[in-house]
Amino acid sequence: MTAAPRRRTALILAVALTASLCLNLFLGGAWLAGRWFERRVETTAASVMRAYPPEVRRDVLRRLLQDRAGLRAAVGGLREARQRMFAVMQADPLDRGALEGAMTEVRTRTGALQALLQSALAASLAETPAEDRAKIQPPAIGFGLLGGREP
Repeated sequence: MTAAPRRRTALILAVALTASLCLNLFLGGAWLAGRWFERRVETTAASVMRAYPPEVRRDVLRRLLQDRAGLRAAVGGLREARQRMFAVMQADPLDRGALEGAMTEVRTRTGALQALLQSALAASLAETPAEDRAKIQPPAIGFGLLGGREP
């Protein structure tokens, strides 16, 4: 074999290895992003659902993660609406009408996400025995907005 075919073979091999490395890095990143999303959902669900028994929390999380695409769309839509709202808040001069419209969109998106979460909770509770539902502990005071102090 002469030097030219060896160089060509080495070049083809280098390109193939580089492409393989890039594909592996991409797939690894996609896998990690999925795990990160699930961890964020678990963390958020755990903090929101402290009032419910562990069995109910696990079942709600399982139901939410069954429709990852719908959950991602709801969370992403809310995130984007909030970013638009904050951009309007920072604009100079402040456009009150645009701000109220952006806030309405955030409320709508928040409601859609809450409906998704509550739907999963209702489905879980429908299959939960009464003695386990009796373990549900509502928050002690208010909504927690004032750190346990009522106005």
